[in-house]
Amino acid sequence: MLDSFLSGSICMGFLLVSMFFLRFWKTTRDRLFLFFSGAFALMLVERILRVALDITTEWLPMVYLLRLAAFVMIAYGILDKNRRK
Repeated sequence: MLDSFLSGSICMGFLLVSMFFLRFWKTTRDRLFLFFSGAFALMLVERILRVALDITTEWLPMVYLLRLAAFVMIAYGILDKNRRK
């Protein structure tokens, strides 16, 4: 019960952060914000899948690969931003 509540709170946080970065992307058109928004959306999907499928471990390939893809997206966005200068 408490795990579902905390996961819901984390999902809400990921959604708000994703929308926050999406708003900055719309005003500045800087791709870094788009990458950050997509990464937090992937973390949101990963958390929803963990709750919906009642997955207790983080080491399942589906969970791990979604989180890895999110962090790779953040790293690529930072590299892309620094390379364009």
